[in-house]
Amino acid sequence: MDNDRRRELWLPHAMSRRRLLAGTGAAVLFAACGGDDDSASPSTQGGGQPTGGSTGTAGGPATTSGGPATTSGGPATTSGGPATTSGGTPTSGGTLRVGLVGSTNDLIDGQYIVAKADQARLVSGWDPVVNYDTDFNISYEHSLAEEIETVAADNYVIRFKEGLEFHNGKPVTADDIIYSFRRRIDPKLNLAPGLAELLGPDGMTAIDDRTIEFQLLKPAVTFINGLAEYTTTIVPVDYARFDGDVSNQIGTGPFMLESFTPGTESVHVKNPNYWGSGLPLLDEVQIIDFADAQALTNALASGEVDAAVDIPFAQVSTLESDSNLRILESQAGNWLVITMAIDQAPFDDVRVRQAMRLIANREEMVERVLAGHGRVANDMYGVLDPCYPKDIPQREQDIEQAMALLADAGQEGLTIDLFAPDDTAGLAELIAVFADQAQAAGVTVKAQVLDGGTYWGDEYTKRTFATSFWSTRPYLIQVAAGSLKNATYPETHWPSPDSDFAETYDQAIAETDDSARCEIIAEMQQEEYDNGGNLIPFFYNLVDGHAANVKGFEARPNLLNLDHYGRGWKNIWFED
Repeated sequence: MDNDRRRELWLPHAMSRRRLLAGTGAAVLFAACGGDDDSASPSTQGGGQPTGGSTGTAGGPATTSGGPATTSGGPATTSGGPATTSGGTPTSGGTLRVGLVGSTNDLIDGQYIVAKADQARLVSGWDPVVNYDTDFNISYEHSLAEEIETVAADNYVIRFKEGLEFHNGKPVTADDIIYSFRRRIDPKLNLAPGLAELLGPDGMTAIDDRTIEFQLLKPAVTFINGLAEYTTTIVPVDYARFDGDVSNQIGTGPFMLESFTPGTESVHVKNPNYWGSGLPLLDEVQIIDFADAQALTNALASGEVDAAVDIPFAQVSTLESDSNLRILESQAGNWLVITMAIDQAPFDDVRVRQAMRLIANREEMVERVLAGHGRVANDMYGVLDPCYPKDIPQREQDIEQAMALLADAGQEGLTIDLFAPDDTAGLAELIAVFADQAQAAGVTVKAQVLDGGTYWGDEYTKRTFATSFWSTRPYLIQVAAGSLKNATYPETHWPSPDSDFAETYDQAIAETDDSARCEIIAEMQQEEYDNGGNLIPFFYNLVDGHAANVKGFEARPNLLNLDHYGRGWKNIWFED
């Protein structure tokens, strides 16, 4: 790339970004965590105010052809100091003990997770390229990128923040950035197969040591959204998954791994080379595994841990009555799901899939499974996406129609196992309630609750009738993660061989006009609604708990538990 072209990429901040944004062609669907623009509109989902610094509104353009990703009011902040909360002035020091349900299958990989225990450990040590703010707009706070430019729908340039270092003090270079993306698309590792459809190993060019140009294999307006996945992190050249040696678990995040015993605990110590000014505040974080939710809740109540992930919904009111504890509840678009493998009997018959969805009494599930900590869903994900299908009729329980469909399919009196893990709040309760409801249709559902280590092991994504949990994502990003044959987590084995769903997806990610893209997405959503393998009864709130003297957590829309794990715990502190 010549010098004239390089100068065109990064326009001075003084230039009118309102004018640039008005002429954009390529668009993304929504996005990640903001800077310091106080003019940002408040979240429509509740929680705290957005932090600003976003690169576009939900469904609107993120960048411009010829200019970097911007905000309408000014540049995004590139570093974050400690946040002051209503609890007082933040102080440094101390060890935070975090409890969660885990297993011997827990893993640490800076770019991949399976269970929630893996999420907590990943976020501790690695920062994403960009983030989501509380309005789910792309933003640079808590992120490694400084600016992103959309040259075209298949051509992006990312400039990373200056002075980034890994845990060992080594500067982050272009070689590390390119290696990180090549590792994610490596077919042998299968970390991000959806990204591998968009980006080839030779599709990245270093402009300088912190600026990389990405030439995609095909147009994809979702590319920037993919950068907001918390697994889209930067690792050093030759990084590999934890195999017993903590010394190779090098990231850019606020805490460094000191020790890890899967199924027991991990210890993370303060990163002295962290790029965030004055952060992290804590000296150490211990992430402690518990065998089940009851043991975890008891540990929180007794003071054995300072914070707990996934409080059982039925126990929230009890813990709220303890003056030494605080409940942290976040409403966004997270969802629990019953999954049906559409290529395995009896769910290879669409009538059986439709019958299962008609058996569900969703209002009852919200009350019995979530104790009211959620809202009814309609077998469709991506509720915060501007293209979410609000015009599709709400599916209601219809036992008579469900029985007729089962009869037509020759499945009267069906008996089937339904599996759930014991390490995710609500899933064991969900299959018990569904089994209860299914009796009215003459269906015998055998609820099988497995320990998390077994559930998320080799059989995960292979079971006929199972369950899972998902964070909030834009529709097309979620499709790439779970609703394509080459998805990272193909739980329902969707789409069917005779479907053109994958081809329609390609059309959608290539479409730069928001309205036209929503029309294409509507076709995909209707097909999933009519024929898909997901039974999504509700969107659930993330409900966690912590000691009253633990400060820095905020109840706001989030992808992950405990306020996105305190963005790697860096803003968390103890009140004396």
